[in-house]
Amino acid sequence: MNLNSDIMKQLLIILTAILSMCAIAGLTSCSSDEETVTPDAQDDPIIEVAEIPFTGTWTRQFEAGPGNLHSVQYAVYQDSIRYTLSGPVGNADYVMIRDTFLMDDLRYVGHTPEAKHYLVLVKNVSDSTITLYKQEVMDMEEALGIPIPASNTTANHGWNSYQKQ
Repeated sequence: MNLNSDIMKQLLIILTAILSMCAIAGLTSCSSDEETVTPDAQDDPIIEVAEIPFTGTWTRQFEAGPGNLHSVQYAVYQDSIRYTLSGPVGNADYVMIRDTFLMDDLRYVGHTPEAKHYLVLVKNVSDSTITLYKQEVMDMEEALGIPIPASNTTANHGWNSYQKQ
Protein backbone atom coordinates (compact mmCIF):
# COMPACT_ATOMS: atom_id res chain seq x y z
CA MET A 1 0.00 0.00 0.00
CA ASN A 2 2.92 2.33 0.65
CA LEU A 3 4.06 2.00 -2.98
CA ASN A 4 0.62 3.03 -4.25
CA SER A 5 0.61 6.00 -1.85
CA ASP A 6 4.00 7.20 -3.17
CA ILE A 7 2.85 6.78 -6.77
CA MET A 8 -0.36 8.68 -6.04
CA LYS A 9 1.61 11.55 -4.45
CA GLN A 10 3.92 11.74 -7.47
CA LEU A 11 0.98 11.68 -9.89
CA LEU A 12 -0.74 14.42 -7.90
CA ILE A 13 2.40 16.58 -8.02
CA ILE A 14 2.75 16.01 -11.78
CA LEU A 15 -0.93 16.72 -12.38
CA THR A 16 -0.76 19.92 -10.30
CA ALA A 17 2.31 21.08 -12.26
CA ILE A 18 0.60 20.38 -15.60
CA LEU A 19 -2.58 22.20 -14.57
CA SER A 20 -0.56 25.18 -13.34
CA MET A 21 1.32 25.38 -16.64
CA CYS A 22 -1.94 25.15 -18.59
CA ALA A 23 -3.52 27.88 -16.48
CA ILE A 24 -0.54 30.19 -17.02
CA ALA A 25 -0.49 29.47 -20.76
CA GLY A 26 -4.24 30.05 -20.93
CA LEU A 27 -3.99 33.39 -19.18
CA THR A 28 -1.24 34.67 -21.45
CA SER A 29 -2.47 33.40 -24.79
CA CYS A 30 -6.27 33.33 -24.68
CA SER A 31 -8.49 36.32 -25.22
CA SER A 32 -12.11 36.89 -26.00
CA ASP A 33 -13.46 39.09 -28.77
CA GLU A 34 -15.60 40.75 -26.11
CA GLU A 35 -12.69 41.67 -23.86
CA THR A 36 -10.14 44.38 -24.43
CA VAL A 37 -7.07 44.42 -22.26
CA THR A 38 -5.65 47.89 -21.73
CA PRO A 39 -2.84 48.93 -19.45
CA ASP A 40 -3.56 50.84 -16.27
CA ALA A 41 -1.64 54.04 -15.70
CA GLN A 42 0.55 52.10 -13.25
CA ASP A 43 1.27 49.25 -15.67
CA ASP A 44 4.10 49.23 -18.18
CA PRO A 45 3.03 50.46 -21.63
CA ILE A 46 2.35 47.90 -24.34
CA ILE A 47 5.48 47.53 -26.42
CA GLU A 48 4.97 46.28 -29.96
CA VAL A 49 8.02 44.49 -31.34
CA ALA A 50 7.48 45.56 -34.96
CA GLU A 51 10.30 47.64 -36.39
CA ILE A 52 9.41 51.11 -37.59
CA PRO A 53 10.16 51.11 -41.35
CA PHE A 54 10.44 54.90 -41.73
CA THR A 55 13.22 55.82 -39.30
CA GLY A 56 15.23 58.93 -40.10
CA THR A 57 14.73 62.68 -40.07
CA TRP A 58 11.70 64.07 -41.93
CA THR A 59 11.08 67.79 -42.46
CA ARG A 60 8.68 70.23 -44.05
CA GLN A 61 8.28 73.99 -44.17
CA PHE A 62 5.05 75.97 -44.20
CA GLU A 63 3.83 79.52 -43.76
CA ALA A 64 1.76 80.41 -40.71
CA GLY A 65 0.53 83.60 -42.31
CA PRO A 66 2.40 85.82 -44.76
CA GLY A 67 6.13 85.91 -44.10
CA ASN A 68 5.94 83.54 -41.13
CA LEU A 69 7.95 80.56 -42.42
CA HIS A 70 8.02 77.61 -40.03
CA SER A 71 9.98 74.37 -40.08
CA VAL A 72 8.75 71.06 -38.65
CA GLN A 73 11.01 68.09 -38.08
CA TYR A 74 10.28 64.54 -36.99
CA ALA A 75 13.38 62.54 -36.04
CA VAL A 76 12.06 58.96 -35.98
CA TYR A 77 13.94 56.28 -34.02
CA GLN A 78 12.87 52.76 -33.01
CA ASP A 79 12.21 53.84 -29.40
CA SER A 80 11.04 57.44 -29.81
CA ILE A 81 10.17 60.35 -32.08
CA ARG A 82 11.59 63.83 -31.52
CA TYR A 83 9.26 66.61 -32.72
CA THR A 84 10.69 70.07 -33.38
CA LEU A 85 8.75 73.11 -34.60
CA SER A 86 10.50 76.42 -35.15
CA GLY A 87 9.26 79.73 -36.51
CA PRO A 88 8.11 83.23 -35.59
CA VAL A 89 4.61 82.18 -34.52
CA GLY A 90 5.33 78.97 -32.60
CA ASN A 91 8.12 76.75 -31.29
CA ALA A 92 8.11 73.29 -29.76
CA ASP A 93 10.67 70.60 -29.02
CA TYR A 94 9.78 67.34 -27.31
CA VAL A 95 10.30 63.58 -27.43
CA MET A 96 7.47 61.06 -27.75
CA ILE A 97 8.68 57.83 -26.13
CA ARG A 98 7.33 54.77 -27.93
CA ASP A 99 4.48 52.93 -26.24
CA THR A 100 3.54 50.87 -29.27
CA PHE A 101 3.83 50.72 -33.04
CA LEU A 102 1.30 48.78 -35.14
CA MET A 103 2.58 47.80 -38.55
CA ASP A 104 -0.87 47.11 -40.09
CA ASP A 105 -1.80 50.81 -40.20
CA LEU A 106 1.58 52.42 -39.38
CA ARG A 107 0.20 53.65 -36.04
CA TYR A 108 2.69 54.99 -33.52
CA VAL A 109 1.58 55.78 -29.97
CA GLY A 110 3.95 57.58 -27.63
CA HIS A 111 4.12 59.77 -24.57
CA THR A 112 6.33 62.63 -23.40
CA PRO A 113 8.13 62.63 -20.05
CA GLU A 114 5.43 65.13 -18.99
CA ALA A 115 2.77 62.41 -19.65
CA LYS A 116 1.25 63.91 -22.80
CA HIS A 117 0.16 61.17 -25.20
CA TYR A 118 0.28 61.32 -28.99
CA LEU A 119 -0.93 59.30 -31.93
CA VAL A 120 1.18 59.52 -35.09
CA LEU A 121 -0.15 57.91 -38.28
CA VAL A 122 1.97 57.52 -41.41
CA LYS A 123 1.14 56.63 -45.02
CA ASN A 124 2.68 56.95 -48.47
CA VAL A 125 6.12 55.88 -47.25
CA SER A 126 8.96 56.04 -49.79
CA ASP A 127 12.72 56.44 -49.52
CA SER A 128 12.40 60.22 -49.76
CA THR A 129 8.92 61.19 -48.50
CA ILE A 130 6.21 60.25 -46.02
CA THR A 131 2.77 61.61 -45.24
CA LEU A 132 2.13 62.09 -41.53
CA TYR A 133 -0.78 62.94 -39.21
CA LYS A 134 -0.31 63.70 -35.48
CA GLN A 135 -2.93 64.08 -32.76
CA GLU A 136 -2.69 64.58 -29.01
CA VAL A 137 -4.77 61.95 -27.15
CA MET A 138 -5.69 61.20 -23.56
CA ASP A 139 -4.08 57.75 -23.44
CA MET A 140 -3.17 54.66 -25.44
CA GLU A 141 -6.72 53.31 -25.37
CA GLU A 142 -7.99 56.42 -27.14
CA ALA A 143 -5.08 56.34 -29.62
CA LEU A 144 -5.77 52.73 -30.56
CA GLY A 145 -9.48 53.44 -31.11
CA ILE A 146 -9.13 56.41 -33.45
CA PRO A 147 -9.95 55.52 -37.07
CA ILE A 148 -7.61 56.62 -39.86
CA PRO A 149 -8.61 60.21 -40.73
CA ALA A 150 -9.77 61.06 -44.25
CA SER A 151 -7.07 62.29 -46.62
CA ASN A 152 -8.67 65.73 -46.76
CA THR A 153 -9.10 66.23 -43.00
CA THR A 154 -8.04 69.58 -41.58
CA ALA A 155 -8.24 68.42 -37.94
CA ASN A 156 -4.91 68.61 -36.11
CA HIS A 157 -3.35 70.33 -39.14
CA GLY A 158 -4.32 67.36 -41.33
CA TRP A 159 -2.03 65.05 -43.27
CA ASN A 160 1.25 66.63 -44.38
CA SER A 161 4.12 65.46 -46.59
CA TYR A 162 7.66 65.42 -45.24
CA GLN A 163 11.00 65.10 -47.04
CA LYS A 164 13.82 62.91 -45.75
CA GLN A 165 16.97 64.76 -44.79
